Amino acid sequence: MTELQVTITHTPTITTAVERYVSQASYSRNGGRKKKDATLYSTNDYEQAEDVKRCSIANSKRTFKGIIHANFQNNFCMLTLTFKPTREFDTKDFDACRDKFNSFWKSLKRCKKLAGVDLRYVGAIEFQDNENVHFHILCRIPKEFKSLLKSKWKYGGLHYENNQGSAIDAPKISSYLSKDIYDERLPLGKKRFLGGRGLERPVVLTFNSRKIIDFLLQRNGEILTSYESEKYAFTFTSLLTDATIDELERFAETEDADEDLSMLAKLQSIQFTYEHEGVI
Repeated sequence: MTELQVTITHTPTITTAVERYVSQASYSRNGGRKKKDATLYSTNDYEQAEDVKRCSIANSKRTFKGIIHANFQNNFCMLTLTFKPTREFDTKDFDACRDKFNSFWKSLKRCKKLAGVDLRYVGAIEFQDNENVHFHILCRIPKEFKSLLKSKWKYGGLHYENNQGSAIDAPKISSYLSKDIYDERLPLGKKRFLGGRGLERPVVLTFNSRKIIDFLLQRNGEILTSYESEKYAFTFTSLLTDATIDELERFAETEDADEDLSMLAKLQSIQFTYEHEGVI
């Protein structure tokens, strides 16, 4: 037996919906664990391993993009940090360069001039053509501190790009930062993505009806991208919407009670009337 499952990932800027049919049948392994036969592990196993890797990469990208959308919907800036030639450390060494970045950001946190600034960040590590490491960092440090940032980054160049940001910008920025997530030059077990503490996470809700997508579109919704995977049997939709998490949770409650969209619209209308009459 299968049923439709719609997974909604909601942030203040972008909401995504993944529709897939999931099996409700319980899984049992008959006969216990079987011994591996080396003769069976050939092309099929390689293809399966590649599928697992692709799914892992896709999940990492989706998580990283969700964090960007949840934290940087406006008033953000992009920092590009590069290294100049030096004999003090190897600018191609992942760990050494990561340590230099960590020291740089700790110095920002200790700086009294930045005491009132939101220093949360996300970022990505990349390799230049000459294999030198460099960083792309998305944060909210105002332009007035541009000179201060350059003085703190003592290891090379710092490029500051200011952008007021919008919901449309968020997917562009996240796609740029998550490109080339799998790089052979990355040390085993190391990740391209960087993230400071205190970052908000997207809210994930699961529904059993496509009505939720209709509701999101009704709330000034606009579809940004949509595609269907025949191989993995799911449909992905990315959209803008004015819906709040409270509205989504109320919708989930009305859906469980087998209510329709008009019920939620009625609840919103009553709340609006009460607020403007001073009842609430």
